[in-house]
Amino acid sequence: MENIRTPRLAMAAAVAVASITLAACGGDSSSSSDSGELKKVFSCEDSSAAGARVVCIGSKKDLSDETVAAELITALNTAQTGDTIVLPQGRYEISSELTFDGNGSLGQVGMVTDLTIRGAGMDKTILDFDAATSGGDKADGFFISNTEDILMEDLGVYEAPNNAIKLKKTDGIVLRRVATVWETDYQASNGAYGLYPVETSNVLIEDCYVKGSADAGVYVGQSENIVVRNNIAEKNVAGIEIENSKNADVYNNVARGNTGGILIFDLPIGNGIYGDGVRVFGNTVEANNAPNFANVSDFAGGVHIVPPGTGVIVLSTSNVEIFDNDITDHQTTSVAITSYMLPDDKVAQEPNQAVGTEVLSYGDIATYAPEYLDGWSPLVRGINVHDNRISVAEGIYAPEGKLITDLITGYNAYGVQIPHILYDGIGELLANAGSMGQIADGINQIAAALDNNSLESDGLQIPDTGVFAQYGNGDHVCASNNGDGVTQASVYPTNPAEASFTDGVPDPAFVASNDSMTCGGNTGFTPVTVAAATVSVRGVSYGCGADDTSSTHCSAD
Repeated sequence: MENIRTPRLAMAAAVAVASITLAACGGDSSSSSDSGELKKVFSCEDSSAAGARVVCIGSKKDLSDETVAAELITALNTAQTGDTIVLPQGRYEISSELTFDGNGSLGQVGMVTDLTIRGAGMDKTILDFDAATSGGDKADGFFISNTEDILMEDLGVYEAPNNAIKLKKTDGIVLRRVATVWETDYQASNGAYGLYPVETSNVLIEDCYVKGSADAGVYVGQSENIVVRNNIAEKNVAGIEIENSKNADVYNNVARGNTGGILIFDLPIGNGIYGDGVRVFGNTVEANNAPNFANVSDFAGGVHIVPPGTGVIVLSTSNVEIFDNDITDHQTTSVAITSYMLPDDKVAQEPNQAVGTEVLSYGDIATYAPEYLDGWSPLVRGINVHDNRISVAEGIYAPEGKLITDLITGYNAYGVQIPHILYDGIGELLANAGSMGQIADGINQIAAALDNNSLESDGLQIPDTGVFAQYGNGDHVCASNNGDGVTQASVYPTNPAEASFTDGVPDPAFVASNDSMTCGGNTGFTPVTVAAATVSVRGVSYGCGADDTSSTHCSAD
């Protein structure tokens, strides 16, 4: 498959125009375009090569919604390895979730792989799932699972009741020129995720448009080897989110008009999959000041906590490099970096010592004991924010957010604005003071006593107290060269020797001005750098420095 590369500014302009067209595409199943409706056009020919099939959906004589939906369901249920399913131009109402399980295709022995689903363009082939159902549950648009090397391109998924395109347990994904749209802005009733690979590997998402998600427009979770590039995300709660994932590049995207622009999160999911090694660079992160319309998550740190007006957020993950981005006009803060202490201070709960009485299960040891035993850490380590262009126009600063009400009040009391780059610092302070290590040690001892030293038989592991230890070289959170007048500060001092508190509140002089986030210099540590991510699909390598050698920072030299 030819990889179409588009210059960044041209791509942004083209997709912006496309988004206007997308928003205007409506109407019923009429084939007329006289009223501005999207005309239905069949343009598929069976040019199958030996060993592969082209499956045409609809025909020149019949492009009714019912026929297109029925034939697409059949094509997915009977798919064979190497199939290309071609969708016609037009807007089609789909009344049920479209599912493909690579292990469940009719008449196929073994896993079905190398499936291609192709439309006529993301603004020309639109599948409208507004009335879709799925066994009484909210329906996804597409739910694809248990396969390898799947390609979806040149189509739009609108108004999915749940998620637009969900992919699970899949190795090798290309989502290219795909749109996921909810046409009503900022509504909690919109579907949760737009593009949603989870528990996957080798994921490429490029040249896509996502709008209106009540969680994240582009979300990649519990996955590894990820490239998200040249996309536009607007009017979602989170524009782009990388969660509990390893080896990811997020570059040359536009995130604007969301609640939060780009999120790098590590949540206590409890399946042993946690994040590490993410680069965020070359993006335009602009005016993400929308209201937070997310539903409350199962996790204290879900996107419902995102303060409106935040450009980039890093939450309880490790080794993230953020550089060469334009981060402009955010009303609360441009970059927020925080341990899980901010959403839930129970992560520092001391373990219960009464084994056999109060403590009868792992969850009784401490609130987050099961997650610690699973390998999760609430701390941020190795975060480097450098050489970005951060600015806020006069009159925009107006911080808000339920989660940070006390922070806002505190900074107002000190007569200073929230820093452009804000770090909570509390997790690092506790680690440097030895408190987090003591908690991990205590959990180890109590869990072993409770379980008669057979934790491994329960699929758990003794917490690596190293991830709770004092911060060493490469662990620190730092920022440098992000623009004239850009402020950066840790709310809490990260050095216990500097920790001066009154009723739990840091010394005002420290909060108003501190250099705890300074990179290099007299600090005695080296800022972290993260290696480029590479994706392999169908034997082709994608990524910065692989197929892309022309974008900034992607030279083969």
